[in-house]
Amino acid sequence: MRILVLDSCGSSCGVGVFQDARVLAQAQEHMERGQDARLMPMVVEALKQAGCDFSGLDKIAVTRGPGSFTGVRVGLAAARGIGIAADKPVVGIDRFEIYRRCAGAVGNLLIVIDSKRAELFCKYFPSDGEAHDACMMTEEEIRAFMKKYPDTVIAGDMATQGDDILAACANLAAKADPQAPDFLPRPLYIRQPDVTFAKA
Repeated sequence: MRILVLDSCGSSCGVGVFQDARVLAQAQEHMERGQDARLMPMVVEALKQAGCDFSGLDKIAVTRGPGSFTGVRVGLAAARGIGIAADKPVVGIDRFEIYRRCAGAVGNLLIVIDSKRAELFCKYFPSDGEAHDACMMTEEEIRAFMKKYPDTVIAGDMATQGDDILAACANLAAKADPQAPDFLPRPLYIRQPDVTFAKA
């Protein structure tokens, strides 16, 4: 299965082409903003390096959040546009699940994702129970959480490289059912976006 992966949720812009877990091409550029201008040129270049075109893809995968409001929307819009134009299924992959896969079998796991704010995106995966609902915690609250659950490993943005994210996203997407609710290419928001209306 040949999968195109797009990731623009965090402080970077990443694109990869994978075939049966083998890397055909991938690129990652660090950027706080500007993903809207770089994502599609990176897609075109990655496909060129992989020696295929849109018609040669089996599936498009895109990270759907949580993350930057603009970055999430840019990635989803690009993936859905490619999917419609190429008539290929598109799957949205939860970043918490990506980092969980990158961390491997480590027991209790707290995923922490940068939000560019004092409160960070967090989700706890206990080794012997259901995952907790995603929430936002400050660094102080995370320290208190770790005292309560001292046998917990922290993973997330600070511990995982961009290339790992692309590969984990491709692996999850390969088994994902495009019709399943958890894999629809829709944004995953933990907090409401900041919107300021102009004064009358």
